[in-house]
Amino acid sequence: MAGPPCARTRLGGRLPAPRPPCVTSRPSSRTTPTGCGVRECGRARWSPWSSPITSTSRRSSARSSASARWAGAVQLSEPATHQVTRRSGSDRTLITHSSGTTGKPKLLVHTVDSLYAHVAPQMGVVQSLDHAGISAKCLSFVHVRMSSGLLTVLNTGLPFLGISSPDPAPAREALLRYRPEALEAQPNMFLRWEALARETPNPFSSVERFISSFDAIHPRTLRTLLEASDRPDPTFVQAYGQTETGPVTLLITTRSDIREPGRFNSRDVGTAFPGMEIRVVDDTGAQLPAGTPGHIEVRTPARAESMIGRPPLPNRDTWWPMGDIGALTPEGHVELHDRQVDRVPGVPSTLRAEDVLLDELPELAEVVIIAVEGKATAVVATADGKPVDDDRWRHARGRAGLPENTGVDHRPWDEFPLTGTMKVRRHRLLPHGTTG
Repeated sequence: MAGPPCARTRLGGRLPAPRPPCVTSRPSSRTTPTGCGVRECGRARWSPWSSPITSTSRRSSARSSASARWAGAVQLSEPATHQVTRRSGSDRTLITHSSGTTGKPKLLVHTVDSLYAHVAPQMGVVQSLDHAGISAKCLSFVHVRMSSGLLTVLNTGLPFLGISSPDPAPAREALLRYRPEALEAQPNMFLRWEALARETPNPFSSVERFISSFDAIHPRTLRTLLEASDRPDPTFVQAYGQTETGPVTLLITTRSDIREPGRFNSRDVGTAFPGMEIRVVDDTGAQLPAGTPGHIEVRTPARAESMIGRPPLPNRDTWWPMGDIGALTPEGHVELHDRQVDRVPGVPSTLRAEDVLLDELPELAEVVIIAVEGKATAVVATADGKPVDDDRWRHARGRAGLPENTGVDHRPWDEFPLTGTMKVRRHRLLPHGTTG
């Protein structure tokens, strides 16, 4: 007889098989505006066991003077033969850093195999979506997400646009000029861009697919973006993972979903990618049944090999602690409640409470709940810089399930300490001389 549903899920199937290395690359038949700054990626395929591609030209007479200075360099528009050297899957291929949300960033080492396991699920998603338009990304260029994202667009042949500034004005200009079909940004970037959706012309009208990872997206932000699109039924694709593990879960939400009452769960970050395993355990490491909050752990072939200057990591067959509190539903969906280090006494889920506050108080540009001297405190920034009305705050606090003595700390948005991926460093929000 089958036992009760437990807090562990594994979807069947294997990671996509590595493709054979490509020996030629041809210019894509797609066109882009002249001088638009969009790199048109051809249909060249990336092999997980290949070294960085080295190109040699078949038309040496067409080389520029710059090409002559570096052996193998060619014009982007020039056909060239790709010479590929196979590498061992255990070779170290990328050193990147964690976000530093809970302290100093750590330098993570990924091998060819673990980096491929980052990229393979993303390749599968893109290839299943019949995507052809420009894919725009506004991400930290030194984060592993940009590395895996670039490898994905190169492998799948998507035209790519990199947006280098998260500030609303230049982001709006880029979106209106190039009209991407897919747009990826970090959650707090999207939160900051909400006001752009109310402008004319609307910079999000062409977007069919919004993409985000790092943190769960606030429901207000998700609704704002999906309602801003002129596409028939746009989607929001979000993944849950970390630098050490790569993407672990995937959730795709449509505009139809958010318009159906009771269907959208803001803490749901989806189900496991094929080849990934997830479980929830208590403080002793015992596995918990479905619906019971505990510590989220994963097993994934994308796990980093090591950390620079740290003790060796356990092998990839070992369960990896994500540092998050959450639960698994009977259907295998992961609900994310809090970072372990950010828990606040008397608040079951600070993330869920923040979602409610943003919904109830549209004037909020940001809200973060922390513990100050053991008491819940909401650090808030408003769009116009004015304090929240006391009566409206009390009503919103009640809807969020926060203790009656929850304090409010008003600050300008630019005083929130952020990581390179625009996550709020909650531990640095504490007033000087206080404890959490």
